[in-house]
Amino acid sequence: MTNEILYSFRRCPYAIRARWAILLCQKQVKLREIRLSNKPPELIKASKKATVPILVLEDGTVIDESLDIMSWAIKSSSKRKILLNENEEKSQDIYDLIKENDNVFKYHLDRYKYPNRFKNIVPEDHNHALKEILRRWEKKIEISSSEPSMHCLAWARETIADWCIWPFVRQYRLVNPEEFDNDKDLLKMKLWLNYYLNHSLYPVLMKKSKFWECSNQEEIFPAETRTT
Repeated sequence: MTNEILYSFRRCPYAIRARWAILLCQKQVKLREIRLSNKPPELIKASKKATVPILVLEDGTVIDESLDIMSWAIKSSSKRKILLNENEEKSQDIYDLIKENDNVFKYHLDRYKYPNRFKNIVPEDHNHALKEILRRWEKKIEISSSEPSMHCLAWARETIADWCIWPFVRQYRLVNPEEFDNDKDLLKMKLWLNYYLNHSLYPVLMKKSKFWECSNQEEIFPAETRTT
C-alpha cells in the first residue's frame, strides 16, 4: 500500500491537474479530500500555505505546488519523455504557456467566475480578456496539430502544458457552457478540451470522495492502477 498522502479538493483545477498526473503516470496515493472552509490541522501542519494540492511523501518531504507534484509523478514514469521536452527552446514555450495560465488566465478567471469576491469588478471585462487568451491558444493548437486527430497546445503531441491548462479551461467553460460551445473561434480548443472531458479515466479523476477525517479509513487514489 502507498504511504504518500495527497490533500486535495475535487473541483480545484490545481488539484485536478495533480491528480491527473498521478493517475496517468500510474502512481497511487492516499487521497484526503478536504473542506476548504474547514481545513484539517494535519494539512496546516504539513504546509504553511495550507492550500491544495499538497503531497506528503513517505519520507516526510512535502510538495505543495501542483506543478512540482506533477513533475514528481512524471519523472519516475514512462511519461517522462512524452511530457518533458529536452529541447530547451521548446521547453521554454511549454513553461511560458503554463506561466500565462497560472498567472494571467487564472487572474481573470477568478474575477469572471467569482465577481462577488472582488471590489469594482465588471465580469465581462475579464471574460473578454479570457477570450483573447483562448484565441491565442487556439492558434497554437492549429500550428501544433500535425494530424486532424491531434490537438495539443505546444507541440504535435501532449506536453505538461496540456495537462496543466485543461482543468482551467474546463472551469472557464462551466461558467457559460453554451457560450463556449458555440464560439466559432474556438473550434480546435473545444476538440482539445473534449479529449480530456471524454477520456476514459475522467470519471476516475472526478469521482466524488467523502471529506477526510482522521478517524476515516484512508482512501486510495486511484483505487487500482490503470493505463490509458
